[in-house]
Amino acid sequence: MRKEVKVFILIGLFFCTSLFIYSHNAPTTAGKAAPLKQFLRQIPGYTSLGDIKLDNDAFNMLKLDDYLFTTYNNADGPITLYAGYYYTSSKAYAAHSPLVCYPSHGWQVEGKPATHTFQVGNYRITYEEIVTTYGEQRELVLYWYQARDRANVRVYRNKIDMGYNKLFYNDPKHGFIRISTPFIGSDNYEVTKKRATDFIKISYPLLLQFTTQPPKL
Repeated sequence: MRKEVKVFILIGLFFCTSLFIYSHNAPTTAGKAAPLKQFLRQIPGYTSLGDIKLDNDAFNMLKLDDYLFTTYNNADGPITLYAGYYYTSSKAYAAHSPLVCYPSHGWQVEGKPATHTFQVGNYRITYEEIVTTYGEQRELVLYWYQARDRANVRVYRNKIDMGYNKLFYNDPKHGFIRISTPFIGSDNYEVTKKRATDFIKISYPLLLQFTTQPPKL
């Protein structure tokens, strides 16, 4: 049997297992974990410029259990991190893509999202990026779903990752990560993108400390 066929069979079996878990068990809810802020308040080489508070309507619409929405700064410029987290598998579709929320706040999205991968140590992040504009403001936005130590951009793949984590770790935590940074002055795409990926290199291991906490059920 060809290797590619075996891989597709394994993916199919795992997907069916995930569907079985979600359809035959009540959604598992993790107990209150140590908050995101405890892990991401201080990022080496960056200064926090303060938290951004979501209004009640946005918080309730997103059905959040925990979140961090903070702007950091260093010599290269500002970075804004949004991490929205859920402690139950029943909220798998609660997160909203920037393709929805940015236009709803008056921002224009340039072109189509581009999918990329980025390696941080032994971990691979698959993410999408867009460029958004609002008047003279222009930002680069990177985002992905996070399920324990697995990062992806597809809802169905996130569901599979959640099923895997529930099966092997009894851990239903999952979240949505968004990083944005402005184009500053004459900075081109490469400079702006490097500012974002440099931040990911430093902050992602701290995020993983949060996501891989043993669940408190």
